[in-house]
Amino acid sequence: MKKILLTLAIAAGAMAANAQNLAGTRLNDRIGHGQDSIDVLGSLSLYQEAFKRQSYIEAIEPWEYVFQKAPLAMVRVYTDGAWMFEKLVQGETDAAKKEEYFNKLMNIYDQRLKNLDALNSFATAKTTSTKGNIITRKAYDYYYFCPKMNNDEAYKMFKEGIEDLNKNVEAFVLYGFIECSYKRFMQNKDNTDIRQDFIQDYMFCNEICDMLLDQAKEYPAQTIPADPESEDSTKWVEQVVLAPEALKIIQNYQPTQEQCNNLFVQSGAADCDALEKIYMEKVEANKTDIKYLNAVLAILTNFDCDKSNIYYTAADYAYQITKTPQAAIGKASRLLKEGDENGALKYFQEAIEMETDAAKKAKYAYVIAALYFKKGNTGACRQWCRETLKYNPSNGGAYLLQANCIARGAYGKSPKDVATSYYYCLASDYCNKAKAVDPSSAAKASRQAASYAAHFYPKSEAFFAGIKAGQTVSCMGETTTLRLR
Repeated sequence: MKKILLTLAIAAGAMAANAQNLAGTRLNDRIGHGQDSIDVLGSLSLYQEAFKRQSYIEAIEPWEYVFQKAPLAMVRVYTDGAWMFEKLVQGETDAAKKEEYFNKLMNIYDQRLKNLDALNSFATAKTTSTKGNIITRKAYDYYYFCPKMNNDEAYKMFKEGIEDLNKNVEAFVLYGFIECSYKRFMQNKDNTDIRQDFIQDYMFCNEICDMLLDQAKEYPAQTIPADPESEDSTKWVEQVVLAPEALKIIQNYQPTQEQCNNLFVQSGAADCDALEKIYMEKVEANKTDIKYLNAVLAILTNFDCDKSNIYYTAADYAYQITKTPQAAIGKASRLLKEGDENGALKYFQEAIEMETDAAKKAKYAYVIAALYFKKGNTGACRQWCRETLKYNPSNGGAYLLQANCIARGAYGKSPKDVATSYYYCLASDYCNKAKAVDPSSAAKASRQAASYAAHFYPKSEAFFAGIKAGQTVSCMGETTTLRLR
């Protein structure tokens, strides 16, 4: 009798706890009637209590009862179940048991897909899902947890889900997908079609990561003013603290992009000789198709194959059809290879004039800035960095390149001269500007700033030089705050 009363009490508690999740729906339509509803609610409470304690073996039986008897009870039944069987598969050493758990995991996704519309009809904004979300998560679990994983099957599943999602792909899914695509290519390196698939997958993943990292820039960073009087030397310089939303995006998508790039480098898929063989005949066959030629130029540029004959050929054909930014960049690249930097600059400027996309204008302007930096013309470099920022104010690279130009101004000057350290102080300001507008550049900006800090004037000698940290000084027509080391 006590056991029955306990079960009823648990069921009542579960009903109260879950009322909010089922608000606006007919509870009995989802969990049955009479004794059925009591049994479902009792099992729901039992599995959730065991789940909270991470006693997953104990949770299986009551969870399965709810899953089978009331598949529309709660969306959480599916998400809890997926998490639970993922953990069980990972921790199981017995092959037969592992396969059993894995099959149950796959069945959760299949049943959720089957009941998707009904589940979404009462789900909250947070728990509402799409076909693509579920298929990509199933693909991820299949890829990492299947005891007898078939890479082609995983790839097919990933592609189906991603095509449904388009660009709304979570970072962990992209991470698994590019690994899967990489493995597929490495197993079929001589297959031209699979090579092209991998190249397209790489570009797709990078595009999404770039898009999300750009979104991180929309969240303003907090700037903490410098405190030169502090005994803590780390507080002598202005600190930039990223917004939590920006930090979350960076923590998810920056490692994914790094993995994407690392795998691509390891694969050798972008070997310029191999790409030249792939596209040589196709460029000739499509030499009057400007859309195709521009796509080839984009691919070859992305993989640093813009010094190959096929790249120049595609650029020439494209330029003959119509003067486009991509074709002009191709012409500029050929001239750079031939050593005609002035001629190249002309075409880079032409590309900027023709381009309508501000982000691409910024990209081309930055290339010009980098070219001038390489030539040692820091004045022109900074001018084109300012042009870059005019088109894209959140381009952290343009600030960091200017920081390098400023620091270069100290070259050859005596480190014993206080004014020499002013250059490094000003350069540090530009590193902070980079972090403030472009969170994705924060790590690089911090490393660069640390290298400049090593050249600050010694604190031990400041008194004898008649200076102190925190005072305003002038350098290169700008003002900066004096820091000491």
